Amino acid sequence: MSATLFNCATTTSSSSSAFKQRASSFTSSSSSSSSSSSSSSSSSSLSLRLQSTTTSTSLNNTNNFNGKVGGVFVVKAATSYSEKNLGSATVRGTVRKNNEDRLAATFNQSPQPGKPSVIISAFDGHGGDAVSDWLSKNLHQTITKNMNPDKFPLEALTESCIECDEVCIAPPEGFWASFGERGIGGAKCGSTLALAAIVDGNKLCTANVGDARVLLIRDGKTVQLSVDHIPDDENERKRIDRGNPNLRKSMVEFTNGTWRVGGVLALSRAFGDAFLKTSGKFEGIGEKNADYGSGFGLNAEPDCAFEQLTEKDTWLLCATDGLFENEVRGGGGGLTNEKIADMLNATTADPQTVAKELIAAAVKCGSTDDITIQLLKL
Repeated sequence: MSATLFNCATTTSSSSSAFKQRASSFTSSSSSSSSSSSSSSSSSSLSLRLQSTTTSTSLNNTNNFNGKVGGVFVVKAATSYSEKNLGSATVRGTVRKNNEDRLAATFNQSPQPGKPSVIISAFDGHGGDAVSDWLSKNLHQTITKNMNPDKFPLEALTESCIECDEVCIAPPEGFWASFGERGIGGAKCGSTLALAAIVDGNKLCTANVGDARVLLIRDGKTVQLSVDHIPDDENERKRIDRGNPNLRKSMVEFTNGTWRVGGVLALSRAFGDAFLKTSGKFEGIGEKNADYGSGFGLNAEPDCAFEQLTEKDTWLLCATDGLFENEVRGGGGGLTNEKIADMLNATTADPQTVAKELIAAAVKCGSTDDITIQLLKL
């Protein structure tokens, strides 16, 4: 497969739309074995969303196989994955002094029931790399700790993101604490997230915060399992302004060609960015702009999705926004979901090679941002 296979003309994205429903149950497989300990931290009012495009069918009904039974996708048998199934690649953007993206991957060949056997993630840092770097070293451990057979996994993902964000925005300790900014890397350092975990060998659980994406290639088409958290989204703007104590001025302003939280951040959800999160405290002597006071409605609550993997699922992708065409904000640079699916459907190369080719194609199409990819062959 060549990265020059496609031109970079703008196309309309038509990712497979997954219907959404509240998760009523989650059946854990009883065949998994052992791993790390449990215990979970409680989190209030978790907003969980189940996306499902899969109609479960008994694996016993496999006449006329080919991935479907009577037009219904066949549930994939529990599968063990390793580093050989993964392609990881990252590149610094042309407009960046440093690559602020990070990535992480965890494989456990013998997980305890309800624990993930695979976690892959991509983090897009901004205002420095301190938050993205910390998350890449700590988020997976927190998820593994919080997941257990008695808890719906999307709840554990949400709890883990909120728990880690509390660390990311915590005030400094010690004598100088009252003089410093909150947050790892300072009050204006933050990160987005795209994450996918596989539980019991065939249950896919995903989470995203910000505009990093999770894509599943199913039957040759793209299923986007993430939601772009950007203030261009009217629903996100309304969510943020519902907590606005000042009715005369919106917390989201149209600045420099796009909507921005506090007139600054072009994301509506992110880890870190303590100066845009409620604290009731001054955000450090170093702050020169009074408008940077805390309380702009930003949060790190993820959108989560659940999918039962099927025999027609071929690739799983977590990537930062630099890979993608910027459709909402006028286009330009990067790849559409369809172009990504076309490249993945055409290739016979190994995951590592394919990950690099996807980045090369995005750069050729004009992406100037940092790009980070985690690509799992299913």
